Amino acid sequence: MTGLNWKPLAVLAGIMLGACASVSAQETKADCDETCLYQLAGTFMDNVVDQYPQSVPFSDDVRMTENGVDVDTTGGVWTETSAWSYRHTFVDPEQGGIGVFGVAQTKDAADLIIALRLKVEGQEITESEALVVREGEFPLFETGMTRARPLWYQYVPEERRNTREELAEIAENYFWGLANGDPSRLKFHPDCNRQENGFQTTNNPPRMMRSCADLYPFVYMHSYRPTEIPVIDTERGIVLGITAFDMIEQTKTVMIRGKPFEITPEGRRLPRTLFLYELFKVDNGQVMVIDAFLMNQPFGAKMGWGER
Repeated sequence: MTGLNWKPLAVLAGIMLGACASVSAQETKADCDETCLYQLAGTFMDNVVDQYPQSVPFSDDVRMTENGVDVDTTGGVWTETSAWSYRHTFVDPEQGGIGVFGVAQTKDAADLIIALRLKVEGQEITESEALVVREGEFPLFETGMTRARPLWYQYVPEERRNTREELAEIAENYFWGLANGDPSRLKFHPDCNRQENGFQTTNNPPRMMRSCADLYPFVYMHSYRPTEIPVIDTERGIVLGITAFDMIEQTKTVMIRGKPFEITPEGRRLPRTLFLYELFKVDNGQVMVIDAFLMNQPFGAKMGWGER
């Protein structure tokens, strides 16, 4: 044994250990599980109000938009906001997706309704898309939210869970139903409720008397763009869909349940484009809760991502 030269063996062992360590580091960098995504979301939101983007792990080629316009951290919410009063975060480790619905205050104590979509690769944020609604920019604007409803955090029993494909299809079918005034492709729980920018738009008389299943009056929303599904959580039955509806100027009368329904440019503020971020809670194929963050834009406005 004393005749063996251990030096080459030691070098080889070192190379092998180094290679293993390198692979391990790469695997660690490539993985961002649920806990990691929640931590990144918190880091992003905390540093927005601190106006300190240097602490956010952005990739070198990160792209950021706000209301469809390319921005950076020297403007928009990165210079306006001072505090969050409401945050609801949901994540998708399989595709590195983060979604946030929130309400923030500006330095002048004005409220902002904010929807965020973040894309994570490795443990870096590569995409940041924000919808920012200010008071007066949309008819419904309710900022009194303090915490998301408990149902959003509850796990769906395994035997009642839908697959990723089924959840994505439910979101797509919802937008199809709006465009066609036809809810037949969906199943709604009878107690389902929907919010728009924090305001309950179902089962809320005297203004909002319809149910989640009553999509017929929206037949003027006849054209929508390809849907993005950036977050799917099968365990909690959550799916986020993002699209835009282009609503042309039109005047017509349609019959809904035997009654005439008037569509006019004045009554529906036509033409316009609607940016729409819609979050669904699904249990056993039934839509339980819908939260929508949305704002009107000039007709034909682009969301800034792909075909949207």
